[in-house]
This record gives sequence, structure tokens and C-alpha cells, in this order.
Amino acid sequence: MTYLTEISLLNSLTKFEVGEREGKLVEIISKYPEVVPVIPLIIAIREKSLAVLDVGDQLFYKEFRFNNKKLKNDEILDIVEFCKKTGIINLFGEINDLYAYLLGMEVGLDSNARKNRSGKIFENLVNLLLKNKLRNHPNFSLKEEDSSIKIKRNKRADFVIYKNNKPKIVVECNFYSTTGSKPIEVANSYIDLDHKCKEEKLTLIWVTDGPAWLKLKNVVERTFNEIDFPMNYKILDEKMDILLKSFEDD
Repeated sequence: MTYLTEISLLNSLTKFEVGEREGKLVEIISKYPEVVPVIPLIIAIREKSLAVLDVGDQLFYKEFRFNNKKLKNDEILDIVEFCKKTGIINLFGEINDLYAYLLGMEVGLDSNARKNRSGKIFENLVNLLLKNKLRNHPNFSLKEEDSSIKIKRNKRADFVIYKNNKPKIVVECNFYSTTGSKPIEVANSYIDLDHKCKEEKLTLIWVTDGPAWLKLKNVVERTFNEIDFPMNYKILDEKMDILLKSFEDD
């Protein structure tokens, strides 16, 4: 693995309490900007530039560049804020060794766990987007992990949108960085789920994203033919208001 020195520098954050880590990370990045390219690897992202959704009164994208150049103070603070919002700051309190974590060798923190972390980040982004969209539709409300709607025996719906306290829309989301059998299995399961939702007079929105789908275009095409509302994040952002308006008129 490359970046051995940089990983060692970041690994020092595991020795600090959570309240001290942000300040320490600012110090490390200021002195050693070469650690910055390691940061996206911690959440299983290889890109050196990311457009990340930020949330205030409005949703907007902020671009983060993980280059090893000398950074301005505001750029350093942006990267630290990125680490805070994505859970990287807290992660340093959960692991003993960053090098082992990145290799996927530490108990409970293998590559699947890193993929799950990316999926959780994507779920949080979808959550924020849905909440923002619903602000303009007062008859609708959002429930997370709704126990009243069971997707599988032990799986709650990620999100359920209610209209006047009645469930109307089930939203399921996931993110795939790599190809394999899992995305294909999931696509098949959501085709089945779409049929079940229709039987219950519910509408399924399946929000899925990630580079894996670029190599699974035949699966995507079949899913679009079988499910009424398969979307990636961009489509959800563009079409959710229109969809909610159609339910208001229903």
C-alpha cells in the first residue's frame, strides 16, 4: 500500500478524544498536506475530486479537491468539515489502526464495512434531500426506518412518505462502488418489492447510485422496464417535486 507515511500521520488521530480530533486534523493538514489524498480512501472513494451535497436553507454542491498541494486555511477547514459530516472524525475513535482498517483486516472493519459506510453516507444524502423537498409539501411527512412497513422479515423500509398520515411512498436506497452479484440480486429483489408495494396500494421509489451501474447497463435497462420509479440521486433531485405534486392531485 502506498501513502504509508501519510497514513501514519493520520493514524495519530486515534489517540485523541473526539473533541480534540478536529483541531489536530487541522494541524496535520496544515503541516503535511500530502495526507489529504488519503482521506477519501477512508470511505472507500478513490476519486481525488468530489462534488458533495451540502445542506442549508438550500441544497447545493460543494466541490472538494483532495490534492496534496499547500492549502489555504478555508480549504483546510472545508476538508475537516467534510471529515466531520461523513463520520471520518468519529471513525478514528472506533478503530485502533488506520493502516489495518484500510487493508480491511481489522475485525469488523473489512471492505464490506467500508462499502456499508459509503452506503450509509448515500442514505443520509437521500434523507436530507427528501426532507428538503417535503418542506414545500405540507400534506406530506417522512418517517425513517418505518417499522410499520416491512421490506423483508427483518428489514424496515428506509423511508416512508405519508400523505395526511397515510403511507403513500416507500423509498429504498443503496450505493454500489463495485460490480458483482450483489447489485444484480438487489435489482431483482426490488422488482419483486415493487409488485408487493402495488398490491398494498403503495408506490416504490428505488434510489440507487454508484459507478458499479455503469458496467451493468443491461440490468439497469431491465429494472427500468419493470419498476415505475427507479432513480439515481440526480433524477430524484430533479423529479421528486413533480412526483409529490402528482400525489397531491390524487
